Amino acid sequence: MDSKFEELVTRLETNQGRNLVSVIVYGSAVAAPGNPKKSDYHILIITKRLAATNLRQARPVVRWWTGEGYSLPVFFTENEIDDSLDVYPIEFRHMKRAYRVLYGRDLLAGKEISKTSLRWQTEHELRGKLLRLRSLYLPASISTPELAKLMTQSVVSFVHFMRPILEMLGEEPPLGRLATVQRIGERLHIDTSPLSRILRLRDEPNELMDIEVQDLFAGYLDCLDRVIEAVDNM
Repeated sequence: MDSKFEELVTRLETNQGRNLVSVIVYGSAVAAPGNPKKSDYHILIITKRLAATNLRQARPVVRWWTGEGYSLPVFFTENEIDDSLDVYPIEFRHMKRAYRVLYGRDLLAGKEISKTSLRWQTEHELRGKLLRLRSLYLPASISTPELAKLMTQSVVSFVHFMRPILEMLGEEPPLGRLATVQRIGERLHIDTSPLSRILRLRDEPNELMDIEVQDLFAGYLDCLDRVIEAVDNM
């Protein structure tokens, strides 16, 4: 894996020249190395400028990188980092949790994320996803398999944006989704068993009767409502 990172840096150095400031890898693969998937590695590329010409210059490198099976890199200018901490607190906390500098300066070190910004974005993301879930329920509810699919596909995003809740409560979120929702239930005194059941259904699919799926969705909505209310009151 290190050879791929070295090649990425070499290509970026050649491609961007003095415009390149830093290249940082972050994500769950850095937090828990072993035999990670390529999708578990995320790349942050920091440059001095990011005009359209700079992005076009980077296109061949990005095409090669994604062609190798990795996710699209995230681009920032060095001036944007500080200006964006209050806008993307969840993303920057995720970066800071586990990262490695592949090239250049460590622009994440010493960056503080405001809990106020973290709470605001968490509520914003959860409410937005809940609004979309309600809308998607209408067409999906006429089919038991489609409703089950809606729940198993949407639950991952909800859990992702619930992790900051534990951070706001002074805890490091567990790496596993199931452990995360169980711990949130304990800390917020909320029954998160619908989330747990949907996560298990995602990993071990099985056919449910229509009434079971409808009841599970009702519990899903109620659980999300209570979690968001708790965040709003933090």
